Amino acid sequence: MSDTERQSLQKGASQKAASQQGAVTPGTLIKDRDFRRIWIAGSLGWMMRWLELLAVGVFTFEVTGSALMVALMTMVRMLPMLLFSAFTGAIADSLDRRLMLLWGLGTLAVVSAILTVLSLTGHLELWHVAAGAFASGIYMTLEFPVRRTMLGIIAGAKAGTGGAGMAMTLDSGSNHCMRLIGPIVGGLLLEAHGLPGVYILGTVMFAIGFVMVLGARYEAPAQTGSGSGSRILAQIIEGFSYIRTNPRIMSTLFITVALNLCGFPYGAMVPVIGDQVLGQSATATGMLISADAAGALLGVIVIANLARPRHYARLYLYGSIIFLCMVFAFSLSYWYPASLGLLFLAGLGVSGFAAMQSTIVFTSAPPEMRGRMMGVVAICIGTGPIGVLQVGLLADWFGGAMSVSIITVEGLVALLVAALIWPHLYRRQPV
Repeated sequence: MSDTERQSLQKGASQKAASQQGAVTPGTLIKDRDFRRIWIAGSLGWMMRWLELLAVGVFTFEVTGSALMVALMTMVRMLPMLLFSAFTGAIADSLDRRLMLLWGLGTLAVVSAILTVLSLTGHLELWHVAAGAFASGIYMTLEFPVRRTMLGIIAGAKAGTGGAGMAMTLDSGSNHCMRLIGPIVGGLLLEAHGLPGVYILGTVMFAIGFVMVLGARYEAPAQTGSGSGSRILAQIIEGFSYIRTNPRIMSTLFITVALNLCGFPYGAMVPVIGDQVLGQSATATGMLISADAAGALLGVIVIANLARPRHYARLYLYGSIIFLCMVFAFSLSYWYPASLGLLFLAGLGVSGFAAMQSTIVFTSAPPEMRGRMMGVVAICIGTGPIGVLQVGLLADWFGGAMSVSIITVEGLVALLVAALIWPHLYRRQPV
């Protein structure tokens, strides 16, 4: 086949996929057996992430009585994304993503089983919990360049850019759903069975996720490299060089860093604020996190049904602004019902950020760079430990609530800077 014929076929396939964009729905994607299995595996992983985040935070505060130690434990979980995501993204563009995901889920199932035995036998120490959190963080380096990219590729083959965008929005919605369920389940498990109950559930959930991915068929696109160390380094450099040429990706990554430094670290202080300011139990504190998730889930449902590509940038910017404003108001609240309502509104805002973050990067990057670009998204998310360290230090100096007030003001200033540098974020896009 000549190059001209090949290009003609590729163009025809692209046009056919594009013509299907308006018809794609969450149900369309979920009916696909392979998409569904990979999506479910990710949802189980998200549930355990949010469940453990609360349980480990409450456990750490009970053992140490230190807000800074709670922040540091969260930092340990997030640090691998900052350190390793660039390599994961480059490797994912060279190796089989399905095998990488299986290794990650299998490892977490084993780690959770070990922590279960240690906790049941009374030998569990704080550093064991920290090691488990670090292992969970390593798995999270696979989330964007591996699993979520797999979903985008499968959906994109069905319905082009619209399908890929719907896949990202659907996966973001499942994350928010697990944020709603996970903290409540974590609080109940912690009060009823302590950490052993949490780790037993983790062992089961990760094992089920492994089986889901094992049974999925995934045809990897043509690989772009050999996977050697020198080639991976060259791919990383190439990816970072490309980012500077694409303002859509550049602005998206800037806001991602801003919110992970000056927005999302507020979550590390929720157990502290719930205990010291609002005087609530672990279960009630878990409901604070779930209120945020409930708002985000509702927001994602609306976005999935109404948002179009021309809305992506403004949803991303304005959602981020709403999120930071509501978290700032939460930091000033001393009334539990008001705190629940404010975090619900914060969740509505964060739905725009979360749904559009991966969507904009995935759809703006050339196919051969998607793994690397999604890896860079994970790196930006991995800056969160710096924000968590900041909020932990501020909490030791000024208290948990005031520390959240300070970081959210910083975040709003960063968003103003982004809007000034990249006006496409708020300008109306052509249909």
